Amino acid sequence: MLSLNNAIKLKAKAPLLLHSFTLPTTKITLVFRSVSTPLNETALSLNTTTPNTIPFLRCRAAMTTAACVQVKEKIELTETEKKIFDRLLNTLRHFNLQTQLRVAGGWVRDKLLGKECYDIDIALDNMLGSEFVDKVQEYLSTTGEVAQGLAVIPSNPEQSKHLETARMRLFDLWIDFVNLRCEDYSENSRIPTMKFGTAEEDAYRRDLTINSLFYNINTNLVEDFTKRGLEDLKFGRIVTPLPPKATFLDDPLRVLRAIRFGARFDFTLDEELKKAAACDDVKTALAAKISRERIGTEIDLMISGNQPVKAIDYICDLTLFWVVFSLPPKVEPAVSEECYRLSAAYLDASWKLIQLIGCSNFDDEQRRLCLYSALFLPLRSAAYKDRKDKKIPVVNYIFRDSLKRKASDADTVMNIHKSLEKFLSLITSLLSNEDIQLTEVDWGREFDDVPFTSKLRVLTGFLLREIKDFWRVALLISTLLYPTGTECSQDIIDKHFQLDKRKNIFVSVDNAIVKLGLEKVWDLKPLVNGKDIMNVLQLKVGGPLVREWQQKALSWQLAHPSGTAEECLDWMKETHSKRIKME
Repeated sequence: MLSLNNAIKLKAKAPLLLHSFTLPTTKITLVFRSVSTPLNETALSLNTTTPNTIPFLRCRAAMTTAACVQVKEKIELTETEKKIFDRLLNTLRHFNLQTQLRVAGGWVRDKLLGKECYDIDIALDNMLGSEFVDKVQEYLSTTGEVAQGLAVIPSNPEQSKHLETARMRLFDLWIDFVNLRCEDYSENSRIPTMKFGTAEEDAYRRDLTINSLFYNINTNLVEDFTKRGLEDLKFGRIVTPLPPKATFLDDPLRVLRAIRFGARFDFTLDEELKKAAACDDVKTALAAKISRERIGTEIDLMISGNQPVKAIDYICDLTLFWVVFSLPPKVEPAVSEECYRLSAAYLDASWKLIQLIGCSNFDDEQRRLCLYSALFLPLRSAAYKDRKDKKIPVVNYIFRDSLKRKASDADTVMNIHKSLEKFLSLITSLLSNEDIQLTEVDWGREFDDVPFTSKLRVLTGFLLREIKDFWRVALLISTLLYPTGTECSQDIIDKHFQLDKRKNIFVSVDNAIVKLGLEKVWDLKPLVNGKDIMNVLQLKVGGPLVREWQQKALSWQLAHPSGTAEECLDWMKETHSKRIKME
């Protein structure tokens, strides 16, 4: 690890500066492919004036097959960004501070790609972030302005968070302030000693070259101290500034960040980076050194992103699946080591099916949890026993322990999985609009009195009331298992799940449910309440019997969509009277 500092010192000192794209005599025409619309290409002509101003634009022979992306000539600030940077520069002038203010990382990358970014991180060359925030707050008080919020997030080297971060809110945007860093490692410690560094040292400590760019607020210039950040951005490459294994061992979360950015921008992972990411030392460090919350956050960003399948494929290819989605001990039934391939296949199928059906049918949360449901579909029957010998679903463990996600995510995905067997038993009848043929699924005693001709509407209504807004997600996942309800075969995977047929099944069942008037059935208000039921049953206190009759009354209501409260009560009295006589 000591060699990392020496590696930085060997690099040239002057950064590449991005002012404009002008050279004197040569006219260069480059073709850029848009990341957001990969099929569209536009030609950009550059009149050049200085041979060495923008070496990152030169296409080397070895790069002729690399995809190019469109990189803007200069960073264009929004009005809000101008106001923020103006306040920061005025703070420097007010206190006569000789501080260089540089926006670091993702904001610079995204602005050069023509994307808006509201995540502004500012690096300071000669003072701590908390010290500068105090100065900004003091300056604003002299102008009658007030900072909207202040916070200091302490460093936590044990979890690879080496820097204290100060935050403040300006013009409704949170701004993070940190000092430029340099790290020294001792022979016997994985935790570095932090000290102020130069912008170049800080750039080489970044996770990726495309994230190592700075925008100098003082000079209005983009600075590329690694001398390849702009080039890698243009050619769509995911590369670490320093040797990848050392970079990942420094902060193993960078492995997942490399995967996330590679998927998000459809960039190519460097071969040496992939070898390092898959090595045992890095996998061990990722499992032991990084908090599960931080791992879960990265995974959630991938699943919520624009290329979730590509991200999970990278995780699978780099043999990181079980490191990320760690399992509890003694899982029953045992999970196959190769199960992750099936998980990836279900994720791919569900993602494509969402596109075929139409993204407008699912909001962001439904889409996110649909993809998680598909990813963990092969694990839906697996369980383990906790310390109290209670049987717990493995999916619950992955969400709550492996990824440290919120409990509601685990509950929703488990409810979707739980609903699949019932949904599968209904699909054939919903497709044919015929009377339901009951299968081995146990629906419960409350449906015994339901007329046979009404059972389809009643059972479907109860199922949708269980999963509410996520019923379309459950339907989509069910179509992947239809008709057998068992795991897909390799033959089905090879045929890409015959997604056109599954889309037709989804659309037909969806239309049938809407036609039955059940689309928002969970909002249906019961015709009778607990007090009404107690009067019919002549009970003085409530209990399980009242709950049972509430379900029976709701069944009657679903079977008789035009029925009234009086008719429901009459039916209850008659049914209760018959039961008493039989007993």
